[in-house]
Amino acid sequence: MVTDTNGYITNVNKAFTEVTGYTAEEALGEKTKILSSGYHTADFYQSMWDELDKKHYWQGDIWNKRKNGEVYHEWLTISAIEGDEGEIIKYVGIFSDISNEEPSVN
Repeated sequence: MVTDTNGYITNVNKAFTEVTGYTAEEALGEKTKILSSGYHTADFYQSMWDELDKKHYWQGDIWNKRKNGEVYHEWLTISAIEGDEGEIIKYVGIFSDISNEEPSVN
């Protein structure tokens, strides 16, 4: 998945659509919050964004939600993509479905 700097989805691949249940047409232009499971606190997301701002990279496990409402566990890596002036112009997220565990709230 690729997003702009405001969190709007600008590109997805076939694996994204297969795992999440959203078609590209449904996902494009939506905020990444369409995947939010509700399992994570605002502090969790703030910490994630703080690390992205500082290191331009974040990796960890996260609980997201498919289109059908099913919550799934994923290992997510987010990388910031920089423009010619070093400014962040987009984010690329790559994830693997690791749904074989019970949810833990953090």
